[in-house]
Amino acid sequence: MRARRKGPLARGMKALGKTHALWHLIGWYLGFCRRTARWELHGAEPLRALAEGREGFVMAFWHECLPLMPLAWAHLWESLDPGVPRKAGLVLVSRSRDGALIANALGGYGLTAVEGSSTRGGRGAGIGLLRGVRSGSVAVVVPDGPRGPRRQVSGGAVRLAMMAGVPVVPCGAYAVPSRRLASWDRMVFPLPFSRCVAVVGAPILPSGESEAAVSAVLSLALDTTMNQAEARARGGPGCDAAPGGARPGIP
Repeated sequence: MRARRKGPLARGMKALGKTHALWHLIGWYLGFCRRTARWELHGAEPLRALAEGREGFVMAFWHECLPLMPLAWAHLWESLDPGVPRKAGLVLVSRSRDGALIANALGGYGLTAVEGSSTRGGRGAGIGLLRGVRSGSVAVVVPDGPRGPRRQVSGGAVRLAMMAGVPVVPCGAYAVPSRRLASWDRMVFPLPFSRCVAVVGAPILPSGESEAAVSAVLSLALDTTMNQAEARARGGPGCDAAPGGARPGIP
């Protein structure tokens, strides 16, 4: 099978990604999109209940949502009552120059970078995420990252939730107008003045089930929330998310 050929925008971003200027530009651009976007948040009642509680949890998005993920995180906390203490959001980034630049950009949205990857510092980063979640923080993860395959859950996110004994909250986000890059994940890049929609699924508590079973449920839930977010952003009603507090069945 021939690999998907990258489009000119994706190739240009990869080439420019080695420069500091690009990451500063992306940070400025996403900030501009945040200020001009019209946000909608659907199915967030269980997420708000978790945010108001003392325990930590895991939030999961597909990798294609990366540009929208920090915007959705910031909007979630802006939608809560001012008296609700804000939980720390932890995001895994690589131990590299680009990782440091990404960490700096995420800080503007209330997210804290935990340095590590599958090849460098992964074990230490995993321990850091686990300790953070156990102490009440939120791990914001992309289960099909960093290199795919697209929309296939790897074991890390589910394993983290199982070890910490906390739920995983599946989320999807989409923007209209937006552009999809010709990258392996078909990343969604919002345009200014867009209608941005985030859909939150029912929390999944991996209690007593196998990692494979929980991963299958999470994958289906992420597909569902992503499809709902796109449908609503395009003007359709979408499908109703799982009822608040309900837990999808695990085979």
